[in-house]
Parts: sequence; structure tokens; C-alpha cells
Amino acid sequence: MNKNAVQVLEDYRQGIEELTNYLPEATKDYNRFTGAFFESGEIDKSIKHLMALAISLKDGDQASMTYHLDQCVELGCSDQQIYETMGVGAAYGGGSAMSQAVTSGMNILKELRER
Repeated sequence: MNKNAVQVLEDYRQGIEELTNYLPEATKDYNRFTGAFFESGEIDKSIKHLMALAISLKDGDQASMTYHLDQCVELGCSDQQIYETMGVGAAYGGGSAMSQAVTSGMNILKELRER
């Protein structure tokens, strides 16, 4: 059963918060490490999240897909950019990524745009 996008994001954020209670330094280090790579540099932050979206589709990771779609929406990515990125993920990941793109990916994007 797929959760709605808002619930997936809330579950993710609550999970990170709970893990931080148990492993504060490791979680802080992890967030600093990953956060540094998603900052704009030679490659814009929005493009980095589009890349992560393609990877999450290929991997079939709904939580990551939802998180990076949310970031893409927040950073102003167009639907066309997102759909092309999902196409790249599907082309690279084959049938599994295509099924994620046309079901979860498209539904999550619609939900995030409507909130």
C-alpha cells in the first residue's frame, strides 16, 4: 500500500528526528555530509535533486523519490524537467524504474503540486 506523499515526508522527518535522539552525532555528521553535496556549486541544487530523483526511481525507493520530488517542486523545477528526469531514470533502470515513474512518481508529483 502506497502512503500519500505528505505522509511519506512526515514519516521520513519523524524517523530522522527519532534517530537523532539515539545517534545525535552520527545523524548530524550524515546530514552535514549529504547536505554539502546538495548545495549549489558548478551544478545547481535543483539539478542535483533531479539527479537524485532519477536514482531513487531506478532504485525503487519511495521515500527518497518523495523527498527529492518535494525538493524539486520547492526549488521551482518544471513538470517537464521532472518528467524528463523520470524518463531518464526509467531508461536507465528499465521496467522497474518505468513502473515507479508512471505510478508513484506521477502520483506523488500531482499530490505535491496540489497541496
